[in-house]
Amino acid sequence: MYPGDIMVQEIIQAFLFVFIAEMGDKTQILAMAFATRYPLRKVMSGIGIGAFLNHGLAVALGSYLSRMVPINTVQMIAGAAFVGFALWTLKPDKEESEEEPGMQFGPVVTVALAFFLGELGDKTQLTAITLAAHANYPIAVLAGTVSGMIATGALGIFIGKKLGDKIPELGIKILAASVFMFFGLQKLYQTVPAQFLNVYIAVPFICVLAFIVILMIRTLIRRRREGIRSELVAKSKRLHDYYLHMKEDLNNICLGLEYCCACEGNQCAVGQSKEIVEAALTDQDWQQEPETIGTSHWDKPFTKEEVLDCLVDTLWLISTVQDEKRLKNVHFLRNQMETILLGRGIENFENIRSYIGEVRKMDAILSEKIFGMYRVRKPIEERLINVGNMISNIYLIEIQEGYLLIDTGYEEQFERFEKALKKRSIAFEDIQYIFITHTHDDHVGFLKQLLKKTNANVILHPEAVERLKTGQNSFEGGCSSMQALIFYHLMKLFGKREHRFPPVDAPERYIVVNEETLPEIEKTLSAKVIALPGHTKDSIGLLFDNSVLFCGDAAMNGIPGRNHVIIWIEDLDEYKASWKKMISLEFKKVYPSHGRPFPKEKLVRCERKLDKIRLFPLKHA
Repeated sequence: MYPGDIMVQEIIQAFLFVFIAEMGDKTQILAMAFATRYPLRKVMSGIGIGAFLNHGLAVALGSYLSRMVPINTVQMIAGAAFVGFALWTLKPDKEESEEEPGMQFGPVVTVALAFFLGELGDKTQLTAITLAAHANYPIAVLAGTVSGMIATGALGIFIGKKLGDKIPELGIKILAASVFMFFGLQKLYQTVPAQFLNVYIAVPFICVLAFIVILMIRTLIRRRREGIRSELVAKSKRLHDYYLHMKEDLNNICLGLEYCCACEGNQCAVGQSKEIVEAALTDQDWQQEPETIGTSHWDKPFTKEEVLDCLVDTLWLISTVQDEKRLKNVHFLRNQMETILLGRGIENFENIRSYIGEVRKMDAILSEKIFGMYRVRKPIEERLINVGNMISNIYLIEIQEGYLLIDTGYEEQFERFEKALKKRSIAFEDIQYIFITHTHDDHVGFLKQLLKKTNANVILHPEAVERLKTGQNSFEGGCSSMQALIFYHLMKLFGKREHRFPPVDAPERYIVVNEETLPEIEKTLSAKVIALPGHTKDSIGLLFDNSVLFCGDAAMNGIPGRNHVIIWIEDLDEYKASWKKMISLEFKKVYPSHGRPFPKEKLVRCERKLDKIRLFPLKHA
């Protein structure tokens, strides 16, 4: 074979190995994240530079090893490494995270550093070392691996735009693992000494390997059924939604041909804005200078709410976009929306609060509306703070008017709660509503203290009004398992025998959930109130964005509960009915009052265990 043919073969081999290895892995995740902030060409340039530096080190190390270690040993190590890479590929990714890359040195440098550091010690770098160790032309391996990294990053961005969270992640992982496994076993067969290639060694090895692979695939299948999303799918969905949302906003503002008869393009504020966004969506620079727009075009009967929605979008983009040209275009788009709403654009501001201050000078009511919409534009899980502890979760959620607090925890948790607010620069006055999931001492313990500190209104079930006056948990029903009964008796050692809390009687502060108040409550909180009786008669929950359910004690996660069943149940039939109701609702994740959040699918899987529950009543003295 000619040297040129060998070089081409090594380039193609390196390209394919890295391309397959990185499908669904870190490269695509980072590429998707950066593509929401920087132009595509700068993201791809950064990937190329980062991969070149990272894999350059790998190829240099591989070349050095090839001169120090016999070639047959290198080939055998390569085979074992490829088998290891196959198992690595099947390893479940960590769950979705909202963390974004934090370096800010300009788009290309930021992306390059992220990829260089992110790929250190990763399987693609180790693959590059392995390939270079037995290559005739290490530079060909470098060219192939860098090209593979760039290609898989570009494909990830494309797939993210087109498919969102529908990426066949499991299939991609199995395909990539199969390729590594095939070549790994082939190399081992060719290089392992003959005395080890016998049925007594090969069969147990293959059986153990197959057992490990089956277990890992089963884990991936289980995670998919439970709705646990990897970073790949989460970033992909975010990127997909980003493009769709921007398109939708401008289409909603546009009056269409029914009003304008013909699209006026740059002569219209929305037309110019559409061009800017379309350029961003197709990753092109908007080079054209803004056309002068006549007064008549500003006075078109645009729907103010739609314009306001798009304005808030631009404010969020300003906080994330780093590229100077694109940022300039976003500011121009913002000025267009401001001119429609306020008569003129706002020139300079440092942050969202200073911006709201400038708007307030022109329209105080509109400024508050913008700030409220800006706060709740984030997904619910990004607006959520858990200020509780491992025993009782206390959720604080940003809403348009300030903060919503879900439950209060035990009475003795108040001091910790106060410190948590201070740490986050949240004043007691910022808490506008307190949502009580039910009246137990670990949910209303410091409600009385909190009402003295805030002007918050309390949203609660009608049954809760009388229960709050008693200052004590109800002991109707019983423990849901022997384990729960033992836990109850252990709690006596910590002074929880009586399960008392400071009585509360503040009807002037109550917003009782009923047919009349429900629509306004749900509008104010941008959430649905869900009745979930069973644990107690007054149990209610909150459903946000059809994605997150705050269920109170309708379910829990962890000891001493079993199968996500709470440890105390007043009415077992109602409790089972509430589980059926939760399962029938459209959402993805449960946020219980005790334990970490978990996917809805676990409720489905554990529902059949409810029929085995036997209550253990207490003789409370």
